[in-house]
Amino acid sequence: MKIKKIAVTVPSLAKGGLERVAVQEAKELEKFYDVTLVVMDSFRVDYPFEGKKVELSVDLENRNILSRAYNLLKAAFKLRRLVVQEKFDLMISHGELSTLPNVLSIDCDMLAVVHENRYAALKDFQGRLVNGILKYLLSSSKVKKVVTVSEGIRDTLVERLDIDGEKIKTIYNPYDIEKIGAMAKARGEISSIFEGLPLLLTVGRLTMQKGQWYLIRIFAELKRRNPELKLMILGIGELKERLIKLSRELGLNVYEWDKGEKIDLAYDIYFMGFMSNPFEYISVSKLFVMSSLWEGFGNTIVESMACGVPVLTSDCRSGPGEIVAPSFKKRGLEADDVYDEEYGVLMPVFENSFVDAHSRMSEKELLWVDTIEKLLLDEERLNRLRSKGFERANDFSKDIIVSEWKSLIEEVSV
Repeated sequence: MKIKKIAVTVPSLAKGGLERVAVQEAKELEKFYDVTLVVMDSFRVDYPFEGKKVELSVDLENRNILSRAYNLLKAAFKLRRLVVQEKFDLMISHGELSTLPNVLSIDCDMLAVVHENRYAALKDFQGRLVNGILKYLLSSSKVKKVVTVSEGIRDTLVERLDIDGEKIKTIYNPYDIEKIGAMAKARGEISSIFEGLPLLLTVGRLTMQKGQWYLIRIFAELKRRNPELKLMILGIGELKERLIKLSRELGLNVYEWDKGEKIDLAYDIYFMGFMSNPFEYISVSKLFVMSSLWEGFGNTIVESMACGVPVLTSDCRSGPGEIVAPSFKKRGLEADDVYDEEYGVLMPVFENSFVDAHSRMSEKELLWVDTIEKLLLDEERLNRLRSKGFERANDFSKDIIVSEWKSLIEEVSV
């Protein structure tokens, strides 16, 4: 059967990398197919889509387990009616919150995209439950192929969930490198303030996954050594107040975007919330830093490289190492020290536990401090990383990645 009509399903159009990637994919695939973007929850739009779109209006923000179960069943019922009405040839579901209702709805061939690798991080009862549900979903006969956004996720699904490796294909996330570059050149009143300053920057939801408390502790020590240093954090999330409290306990002067305060250089650390154009802020930073405890891929790493900014990241499972040190990761190695022989700096990953302001700095944290301090003083090394990083970003250009998606779609249509 020749595939013509495709539904791309996504939990929402807000918040994170999964949603942004799904919208980008839908935009590119609609150049070749009749594509409809199906949105489960429309509570906010951060990533607009101008093509054909159906909103199911199902509340997925409510985290109560019974409410979420009911709403997912409600989504499955609505999807069943939609598939019968539209007669889709193929459904591409992004994330478990899209895959579950798809599997429960009427028969339709599916490609299930897995964006996260928390299955390697969660080892408690919740983790085992999540793994069990995921294995059920991905083993469904409706799922013709499982698409992982990194090889690390693929390895986890094979090793921990016993998913058949032949059923899994890795396709990295697509990026519009030219558009990112153009947006990075914008200079608003705020971003202009930081141009030319020693600014560290990170982007990501304020959650346990991102480990930003480690970065804040590391920054506090760096600040004692270099009083001119600044840290900017772009993102929203449930750990915001806890991270702000930690910052103040460490003696840092904190700026909060949503307080309506005038922004100037009197602050040490800037919590900027969600920005529709993060690239103008990334582009004025001296170093992009990611302290994640686990990742699926690491969208902001590629985006920072596309902005011409050097990257230093934890070697968490999975994604970041594949981006900044692909040959290192192909050898099955993990960074237990500093590694910067390829496209960025790869650092040891931290433990999955919150650390307060009163705890002593660990050896890993001190290694990060020393590495960042030396890197900021080495302009030749920074320039090499800028150049190599930009070169690497182009490996993930949308044209290259979309051609891989087209090949997979044609393969499952046979």
